[in-house]
Amino acid sequence: MSPSPASPGPAELVESLTAWARETPWVEWLELAGSLGRGAGDEFSDVDAGVGLLDGGDLDAIERSVTEFAPTAAVLRQPFGPETTHLVCIYQDGRQLSLVVMPSATRIGLAPEAVALVDKLDRLSTSLDRTTWDPDADGRREWAFLACIAAGDALKHARRGTFWRALRSLTEARDLYLQLVAAQEQVVFPQFGAVSLENAGRPVPDELSATLVGSPDQDAIVDAVQVLVSLLAPFVAEHGLEELCCALRLDVRHEEPDSPR
Repeated sequence: MSPSPASPGPAELVESLTAWARETPWVEWLELAGSLGRGAGDEFSDVDAGVGLLDGGDLDAIERSVTEFAPTAAVLRQPFGPETTHLVCIYQDGRQLSLVVMPSATRIGLAPEAVALVDKLDRLSTSLDRTTWDPDADGRREWAFLACIAAGDALKHARRGTFWRALRSLTEARDLYLQLVAAQEQVVFPQFGAVSLENAGRPVPDELSATLVGSPDQDAIVDAVQVLVSLLAPFVAEHGLEELCCALRLDVRHEEPDSPR
C-alpha cells in the first residue's frame, strides 16, 4: 500500500541515506535516480538510488543501516549483475528504498536523469552519454522479433483456450512494442517502454488501447493481437521480418497507422 500524503515522504529517506553515505568511510559515492533524481518526484515516489563501495564495503552493514532509517516491514536482496546487488527495503509506512549496491569503480560517470548526492572522489563529476543505453540495430530487431513471437503465442493460446497464457503473451508483445516506440522516439532508457515514454512526456499511440482485453475471450484476444500486429508492421518491415510473421500466421497486410508515435 502506498503511503498516505500525511505519512513521512521520501525526502526523509534521502536525507538519512545521504548522511549515512557521507559518514561511512567505505562508501565513495551515492546517486539518486528515478523520479526524484529527475526532479519529478512527489510524496509517493520510491527512492531509487545507487551506491559505490570501496574495499571493505559490507552488504550486511548496509542492510542494518537502511533498516534503521524507519520501522521496516521487509527486505529483499536481488543479484543485479557481477558484484552488484539490488537491495529493496519496504518500510512499515509504505515507503520504498531501492538501492543498487556496487563496487565504486564500476561507475565512471553520472547516469542520465540522476543526481550525485555524495561523490568523495569526483567519480560522478562527468555525465554518462544517454545513448549508452540505446539499442543498436540488432537490439531493435531482437525486440521486434520477440514481439512477433509473443503475438503469435497469444493467438496460439487463445485458440487453445488457454486464455491466461494468451493474455500473458499479449502483454509481453505490447511491452516490446512500446520499447520499440521508445527507441524510435529516442527517449532515455527505452528498454523500460511505457515508463520511459511517460517520463519523457511522449504519448503512447492511441490505437494501443484497443489491445487491452477486459476478460479471457478468444475473439477479443484475436482482435487485440491483430491491432497490435498492425502497429508492429513498420518495425516488421524495417527489420525484414515478414516471413517470420507469415510463419506465425500473423497478418501484417493491414494498413499501417499514420505513425507509431
